[in-house]
Amino acid sequence: MEPQGEPTVSPPARTIDLAFFNERGLRAGWRLVIFGGILFAIYRLALLAVRHLTAGGVSAPVGPRPSDVPYLLPFGVGVSELVVFLVVLLVSWLMSLIEHRKVREYGLPLRKSALPSLLTGYVLWGFLPLSLLLLFMRGLHVFYFGNLSLRGREILYWGLIWAFAFLMVGFLEEYLSRGYALYTLADGIGFWPAAIVMAVLFAWGHMGNGGENRIGIVGVFLFAIFAATTLRRTGNLWLAVGAHAGWDWGQSFFYGVSDSGIQMSGHLLNPHVQGPEWLSGGSVGPEGSVLTLILWALMTVGFLIFYPPSRQPALVMTSSGTAPEIS
Repeated sequence: MEPQGEPTVSPPARTIDLAFFNERGLRAGWRLVIFGGILFAIYRLALLAVRHLTAGGVSAPVGPRPSDVPYLLPFGVGVSELVVFLVVLLVSWLMSLIEHRKVREYGLPLRKSALPSLLTGYVLWGFLPLSLLLLFMRGLHVFYFGNLSLRGREILYWGLIWAFAFLMVGFLEEYLSRGYALYTLADGIGFWPAAIVMAVLFAWGHMGNGGENRIGIVGVFLFAIFAATTLRRTGNLWLAVGAHAGWDWGQSFFYGVSDSGIQMSGHLLNPHVQGPEWLSGGSVGPEGSVLTLILWALMTVGFLIFYPPSRQPALVMTSSGTAPEIS
């Protein structure tokens, strides 16, 4: 009988390997560094290109300015947001190649339910909650809808242009905050801790808005938690994009209220507010009211309670490296 050999023992992993890799490959933190580094490099290249063109005496072609043609303002906002969104999408696609995944795993899968989810978010979770909030504030005599500021074809023109602009805002802000970045961070620390971290960063990013106040910043954080909740339940960002766009369109165009202290041009109504700012929102707009904080908190709880769990596999990883169970 031949003697049995000694059991094979795997050599201990080197410290440098443990710092960069785990059982699933490159650690989430390093993947986020690569993602952010590529985005920053593209930003710097674009900035250098603009400076070079300016220094070389190359200027934009002569044409109407936004002040001459006011429709150029929302159109310019929409185009700029679209361009940045496409850059983020491109970098996410590059990361999907590096990680041997499909780019659809980062929150925007192209499937038949995408458009219905987008429209559901736009109307039922964006425009409708804002309308109910303003009606409630009207009942408290701190908000008044005012009269029409547009007539005839102007309503259609401004409504469509602002719809395009805010749809692009929704795509960019949701995908940048809750696309690849949230997916990868969740792979490292778990979904809800990652969602909270990204919500804090989302709120911090809005602190640069000159017209914001503390209540408004807290509200931005709560909306980010709501958006993450829809991602957790549905497995994608389509509903969150719609809710984001529908709320912003309702604020800035339809009801004409201030957003971060700014009242956009081409708004449908001429509203006004009165009473304490913590209740009316004051010059900040309804996002500066504690009522909005209550609304978004209730929307998050309501979504968890009433929205059916997705039967599709969740698209966000957990720290265990497996798709989370949606319950």
